[in-house]
Amino acid sequence: MLLSLPQELRDHIFTLVCLDARSEPQPSTYRRECRRTCERQSYSIAPLARDRVWFERPSFRNPLLPLLLVNRQVHREARDALRRMNRPPNYAIDIAFLKDGTLWPTWLSVPKLQRSLGNVYAQFRIFDVPEHLQPHAMGDPYCSDKPGPPPIVWLFYHLLAGFLRNGPVVSDRDSDSGGFTVQNLILDFLPASEKGILPFASFIQYFKEVEDMAAPPDLENDWTLGQDEGESLLAAEYLAHFVRALLLRVLNLGVSTIKYGKIIYENVGDIEIRVDGRLKWHLDIPKMFSSLSFDHEIHTSHRLKREQMFAHWKELTLVKRLKAGFPTECTSS
Repeated sequence: MLLSLPQELRDHIFTLVCLDARSEPQPSTYRRECRRTCERQSYSIAPLARDRVWFERPSFRNPLLPLLLVNRQVHREARDALRRMNRPPNYAIDIAFLKDGTLWPTWLSVPKLQRSLGNVYAQFRIFDVPEHLQPHAMGDPYCSDKPGPPPIVWLFYHLLAGFLRNGPVVSDRDSDSGGFTVQNLILDFLPASEKGILPFASFIQYFKEVEDMAAPPDLENDWTLGQDEGESLLAAEYLAHFVRALLLRVLNLGVSTIKYGKIIYENVGDIEIRVDGRLKWHLDIPKMFSSLSFDHEIHTSHRLKREQMFAHWKELTLVKRLKAGFPTECTSS
């Protein structure tokens, strides 16, 4: 019956199949045997978090696969429809944040595998730990006996940096391909499933520690939270504030964060942070990149070399951003 339809209608059907999205799973369906962690150093240089992010096996599901297996004609027409999607397609990922400090990402929409992506919508949902996952103890994610930030700080960076290097595919092989570029990264934090999930005091302490160094003077510095909107929404706002503070800290490219923040400037056009679908902050990556300067307080004998390396990196990154079609400097909304 499919082949009896007009060519234009078949092409439209194939395109709709490419854009088809899955429904987000519930934590009760998560199984560690169906997931995997990625602890390779080259996947992400974030320590203390590589065993806390549980990816699907496989992490990418091609919605066109059933059509590609029908027959040669359908296979050819489906691939042709895929190739005609000239504009960078939009992608969607669901990320469950469990109370024990683990992330469970699930790709909901992956129209095609390519290096240049359009909008990537990442929704964060906050849950308690399901009973069948509770025996897997990994220690307190909000504190660490090792130098540096605790696991909760590295958790989100590990997921983001790994995605920018590997896209929707979690591979065991190293790649020097330059990673995946994203026109607009949209982070949307949804209300928690129930009260009492997040230890607010731990997040407030992190805000106090990083606020001054994380937020450039010209960016909004509003920590007012919606106390009257319920604790479930409050948890989403706290988590959004936390991730914003983390992003601003690495994007500041200080002495201790420059090796972590560079990949965001190289691979992301812009970032929006939302809470329950409403825009909370626009980080304005083009403006932040344009205003970057080398101001590290290091020993005089090393400063000139480091400053030259920084200038060279910024020049190459500007070329890469222009080639990727990223937005240029604009006024923050």
